[in-house]
Amino acid sequence: MVAYPNILKYAFIALVAGILIIVAVSYQFNIKAFESSIIYESDTPSFGLQHGALRSDKIPFHSHSEEKPFGTYLQQTLEFKPFQGLFTAVNATAGVALQSRGEAHVTVVSPPEFDYVLKPAGVTIREIEAIAINANIQAARLKPVCLGRFNGSLPRPTSDLDEGVFMLYSLVVADDYGDLLSIRQQISRLYHEKGGEGALFQPEAFWPHVTIGYDRRDLFVEDGIYKGKNFCYARIHTEN
Repeated sequence: MVAYPNILKYAFIALVAGILIIVAVSYQFNIKAFESSIIYESDTPSFGLQHGALRSDKIPFHSHSEEKPFGTYLQQTLEFKPFQGLFTAVNATAGVALQSRGEAHVTVVSPPEFDYVLKPAGVTIREIEAIAINANIQAARLKPVCLGRFNGSLPRPTSDLDEGVFMLYSLVVADDYGDLLSIRQQISRLYHEKGGEGALFQPEAFWPHVTIGYDRRDLFVEDGIYKGKNFCYARIHTEN
């Protein structure tokens, strides 16, 4: 007598395994396609990043809420020590003395997004942080992509202080599993529920990175600087 339940069980296991293999292969293909689309100069150096630098699941969540302009935002906090070697190496080749923040993080909701969009719609930082903590933001999985660099003048200087050349280096990272994007999407849903204008907050308008160093000040989307793969300057390799 044929044991149909066992046959069905093994068929189901094989089906699930096949789906997982397809997903894994597709994931690797997408990553390689993304990386292969980055163009580097032939003489561009490669910089080392300490293995595990982007792991933050053991680091406590840090709240940032201050009663001043641009004092409130959401971040995934990283340990700074693993990035010190990268800063030292970049600073040695930059040609100018760079400043370091002395800490490391990935901004998930920026100060302008909160001050100008979310807060006016009635979304509070406590609600945003509750979403992030519930989603375990500190365990978000990130992958290093490249070292990004801006070395030029701002396209839209708003004062004399914005004139001249700026230099900025950041580690571009990939939110491959969508952990941080999911948090932004949940915040977007809350924003819509409170009557927020959808055109003002786009969850996918998000370029995760870790600022490494700069000569004058950090630069942002509001300055006309986008920190995606377009920002890539040098390859990154992991070191023990």
